[in-house]
Order: sequence, then C-alpha cells, then structure tokens
Amino acid sequence: MDCRRNSEDELKGIWQSWDEAKKTRFQEKYGDVAQLLFVKLHDALLKAMVCFGDPTYRCFTFNEVDIVLTIKEYSTLLLYDFRDPLRRYWKLNVDFWRPLANLMGVPVDTVKARLKDKNGHCISWSDIRDAIGKASGDRHLALFAFAVYRLIVFPKALGYVSVELANFLFQIEKGVNPAPTVLVETIISLYFIRRKGDKCFLGCAQLLFVWMKSHFRCLHKRFRQVFVPSTKPIEEFLETKWPPNQSIEEWFQNLSTLTYQEIEWRAPWMIRSTVLIGCSGHLWVPLTGIWRAISYSSLMVLRQYGYGQCLI
Repeated sequence: MDCRRNSEDELKGIWQSWDEAKKTRFQEKYGDVAQLLFVKLHDALLKAMVCFGDPTYRCFTFNEVDIVLTIKEYSTLLLYDFRDPLRRYWKLNVDFWRPLANLMGVPVDTVKARLKDKNGHCISWSDIRDAIGKASGDRHLALFAFAVYRLIVFPKALGYVSVELANFLFQIEKGVNPAPTVLVETIISLYFIRRKGDKCFLGCAQLLFVWMKSHFRCLHKRFRQVFVPSTKPIEEFLETKWPPNQSIEEWFQNLSTLTYQEIEWRAPWMIRSTVLIGCSGHLWVPLTGIWRAISYSSLMVLRQYGYGQCLI
C-alpha cells in the first residue's frame, strides 16, 4: 500500500504566515483540519494495519481485538463536536462550476477552460494557489480549506483539486459534520486495497495514523481537558510521546498478537458521550462520501466506549 501525498510545504507556509486571530477564525469555520499538515506519517504502521482490515464489518481485527473507525473519534480529532452531529453531507446533483467560480473569484468560463479530467473534473493546485494569493477575508480561508481537504484529506489526484469539493465545503460552512464523509472515503479505499488489490490509499492517511497510534498507550500524556477553547487534539497528539516507530515486520508481529490488555480502547483525547448506535431501528447506517457511499455498523463502536465486544 502506498499513501498518495501532495506537497504540503506550500500549505504549511500559508498557515504559518497567519496570525493567531486568523488561525482561530479558520478553526471556528472549518475545525482543526489544518493540523493534519504537521502529522508525520510512519508508513510501516499503515502498511501493516491494512493487512488486518475486515472489509465486511468495516473494522480491523488484530488477533483477539476488533477495533473500528468511529464517527465520534474523527469528529473529535477534527474539532467538529461543537456542531450538530446528525447533520451529514449529502451529495447534490448540481452544477459545481458556479460554486467553484464564486470561490475562486473568476468567471465560470474561466473555470471550465481550466478543468482537467483526472477520473473526474479537477482543477490544478497551481490555479487554486494563485486564487489564494489574490483572495482576502473569508474567501481566503475558504480557499485554504478547499486546498487542504482536496490535497490532504481526499488525495485522489496528485496536484489537482476536484470541483465536487466546492459543494462539500459549502455544506461544511452551513454546519454539516464532515467527519462521516472523511470516514466513508477512508473505509472504501481500505476496502479496495483488501478486496480489489488496489495499491494506493486514497483516504486521509494522516487521520488514520493519528487514530491508530492513539489506541496504543502513550508514554507521556500532554492532553488537556477535551472541548475547552485551548484544546487541539491533533496538536496535542503531536506533542505527546508515543511508543517508538518500528519496521513493517515488527508492526505486523505486534498487531497479529495484540491482546485486550494492550489496546487503549478509548483514545486519550476522547470523552464519554452519547453515540449513534442505530438509525430508525436499523443497525447499519448509510453514510455518503464525496464519490461513493457505504453502510456503517454503528453498533460496533460500543466496544470503544467501555461495552463488551460487539462483533457477531
């Protein structure tokens, strides 16, 4: 498995050039997604854990341990728990050119002329970068969020940004929780790697890495109380001391012999709270991604909140 990566240096430079007031304004609108730029991936762990993915139950089975990616965990990492957790992204059959043109501050014809077919309509990162340089105020923030989501969270085509993300970004600004959508594309990419033999992981590798590492006991915690204004789970994850990185063979051996006692069921940045375990009596909840959709076994998340094993 290879993790598709776009260049992060330019985005890091833009973020680091902002003052604290501007960073705070961005976080209020789009959560903590910018912190993903500073997550240093360790490919060996990701490559090893993919071997234990269960495509049927959308979980990882490490020896006697079944652990599942949860909406609540991803929402917490992205700092979207301040919003209505039931508001989900829904893909609309609309013309994406006009929202993108408005976002970039250029005519619709200009956007159409610059589109490239990269397994879907895309526009180059260089065009978005130029628009960021010319924009100001909320448009500047929106374009930066647009770039981070497309280049880091949904890295489908290297160096290009899908026009469909314009509507996704618009829905985030209206209060939609993006975490389920991020989760969907991650789970689907893992499915295609396990079942179809795909070589490239097209989900958000940074979030998956933080999530997995957080379920091992950290050596020294630097986590503050969750959901106070100064809390930034991803940033605090980066400041916390974790077990050392290992080779893919060592990770594979450790994961294949993992026991209940060795797993950190509740990540140190999580709090106990109400979680979704069904939808209108159905235990499998439909979730929509940017390009595809899945059914999600929400009941399985209970194991990570102190209940018994739920895989049957």
